[in-house]
Amino acid sequence: MPNQCQEYANLQHEVQLTLQALSDLTKAMLAAFHSNDRDLFSYLDKGLEMTVGRKERTIGALRQHLKEHKCTALEL
Repeated sequence: MPNQCQEYANLQHEVQLTLQALSDLTKAMLAAFHSNDRDLFSYLDKGLEMTVGRKERTIGALRQHLKEHKCTALEL
């Protein structure tokens, strides 16, 4: 497997952080839904939408980097 460059490592870290944020927001939304906290649920939903967008951008950037630099064998 080819070596990973620093940019790949940075992008991989961003993807991991974003996916963890999606998980955390989803769990919080479920708790708000169960407790019938509509205001919190609505607030978290907006955050979730923003985070999904961030996930799309970070994974897209990682895919583009892999395509251009071929610095790892990981396929996305």
